[in-house]
Amino acid sequence: MLSRIKWLSFSIELFLAVPVFGNIAGDAIPFLLCLVAVWHACVLYVSKSEDQPILGSALGIIASFLNFFPIIRLIAHAITAIVLIFEIQKAPGME
Repeated sequence: MLSRIKWLSFSIELFLAVPVFGNIAGDAIPFLLCLVAVWHACVLYVSKSEDQPILGSALGIIASFLNFFPIIRLIAHAITAIVLIFEIQKAPGME
């Protein structure tokens, strides 16, 4: 179950890292990035309770609050997506 949640988090971050989609979501719908931050907080809590890596979710929360800086926002979401994919691949039981 957690692997599916992490895959969804990865998909959201990858979507927001694409300049066209990330800029539209960040500029037009800033409330969306607040929802993404809440999503990452929930994933962080579940990951922590199952002794899984939490770095990707923590970075996702930070990336969501970097909404005010367009270029940094896209880079932060891309870095978060990369960290999440490594967490999915490396964590035991996350295949």
